[in-house]
Amino acid sequence: MALKDSPNGYSGLSIILHWITAVAVITLWIIAELAEDLPKAEAREWMGIHISIAMSVYLILWFRIFWRIGIKRPAAEPQHRVLNWLATWVPVVLLAGIATMLLSGPLLIWSTGNGINVFDVFTIPSPIGESHDLHEAMEEVHEFGATLLYFGVLLHVLGAAKHLVVDRDGTVKKMLVPGNR
Repeated sequence: MALKDSPNGYSGLSIILHWITAVAVITLWIIAELAEDLPKAEAREWMGIHISIAMSVYLILWFRIFWRIGIKRPAAEPQHRVLNWLATWVPVVLLAGIATMLLSGPLLIWSTGNGINVFDVFTIPSPIGESHDLHEAMEEVHEFGATLLYFGVLLHVLGAAKHLVVDRDGTVKKMLVPGNR
């Protein structure tokens, strides 16, 4: 499996990281949204699942961010300058949203004075004490990150659909087949 992307296609590693990230982000968002409408005890249970999944992919998501920063993406297909701008910045918004969630999520929990319980298997102890102000701030930051991801994913999916249905230019195939030359 090639590790680096080529000018014409993504490596197997980039593709795997992309899809793990996509599944994780969408799953975590759905769980958090569903938990908002549940009674408190049920919501707490679902948020425990949300937190456990997030912590299970935590290092992979950080690796994904640094991988994309360090490895140049394949060349984009030529299109209108506004679409080129979106193709450049939507991935940046997505990575920024993920980083925001990865930073604010643990701080959100730790600022309650609690550790992070991962599937009742282990707990990551809090390195900080309880702080109501920090907790409130991290709730806002986490919500902002979720909003970034929501709109970033929406634009990303719309862009992929455009390339698949309208342009039929092979862009989507690049994220499915390694080294698409």
